[in-house]
Amino acid sequence: MNQKFFKHISFISLAVTIVVMVAATIVEKFHGSEYALDTIYHSPVFFALWAITAICGLCYIFSVKMQRSPITLTLHLSFVLILVGALVTHLSGISGMLHLREGEVASSFELDEGGSADLPFSISLNKFEIQYYPDSKAPMGYSSEVTIDGLRQTISMNNIAKVKGYRLYQADYDEDLKGSVLAVSRDPWGIAITYTAYLLLLLSMIGFFFQKRSNFKAIALKVKPRIPLIILAACLAGVLIMMRKFIFTGGSQLMPVLRTPLLQVHVISIVLGYFIFFFLLIIGIAGLIVSREESEKLRDLSTILLYPAVFLLTFGTFLGAVWANISWGNYWAWDPKETWALITLLIYAIPMHQKTLGFLRNPKAFHLYCILAFLSVLITYFGVNMILGGMHSYA
Repeated sequence: MNQKFFKHISFISLAVTIVVMVAATIVEKFHGSEYALDTIYHSPVFFALWAITAICGLCYIFSVKMQRSPITLTLHLSFVLILVGALVTHLSGISGMLHLREGEVASSFELDEGGSADLPFSISLNKFEIQYYPDSKAPMGYSSEVTIDGLRQTISMNNIAKVKGYRLYQADYDEDLKGSVLAVSRDPWGIAITYTAYLLLLLSMIGFFFQKRSNFKAIALKVKPRIPLIILAACLAGVLIMMRKFIFTGGSQLMPVLRTPLLQVHVISIVLGYFIFFFLLIIGIAGLIVSREESEKLRDLSTILLYPAVFLLTFGTFLGAVWANISWGNYWAWDPKETWALITLLIYAIPMHQKTLGFLRNPKAFHLYCILAFLSVLITYFGVNMILGGMHSYA
């Protein structure tokens, strides 16, 4: 087997995986989240597609001796490690729900996949409280005062309890306000692997721009440095202006789980990436109507902007995963917005490999790809909200 085989199989399996994720969000719209999880996201076929993509991708990057560029190698390996962490979480992680009523003692919880499991501690609900928005009966946040093995703790949004390897999150409550529902999870190995991968990914994305030998560096030397810097500054200014009310008012009308600096950085990073993708759309349209020589120059400009845009989207997406794990005990739930953010990330990661993919070496083809790719941004930002719904449909 040669380099071309591994290259073609990895990109074909990645393309099929993207199509399957698109289909899954449509299936979820009509049949619900549980059906989509059971039949697609947790299916052996979906796992196999990711495995084929990862294994063939590894074989390819080592066949081209990518280890000579340690930072680029680490960047790719971190994505594989994220998949490993997700697999470990799926195979060994435990999650479920614990329903408590005031005065009752519990030592077991209901598993998400059915049945129950014992807890290595006892827990009782002392008092449940709910906070409302000012001059409103709309719930803003809620908390449970519990006793765990004789020790009092308060569990609320962004304030979880960690006991003997288990994490307890405030999830829901009874209508009479005398009962509380806590999410329960235990996943020490999956989280450790995933967070290690996130850290490696962040460090390698930062280090990527300081590599002496890379395709990015070679193209950057041909492009006037002021142009991409001006575009990036304009995008950042646009994002800050658009979000100034949210950022500087501290989101006072948001529920407590959303009032965190992680959310602000998460949103700013992703929206800034989208702004840059919009510039790639404009440049792409111009690139199709100018001469081939000018089209090549515009392709180089788009390539320089493509890397920070993809890295910003990557950083924002996985920062959101960390935030979700801290707040809800699950860093990836295959919500339509999450799924389409991943789809957009993968679609825009493909032209970063134009040196490997022959059809993208043609500047016109590259620009056309960037134009069509922006459809994924529109679906992620608008289509999910208006059509697909989900937990992020407000964003």
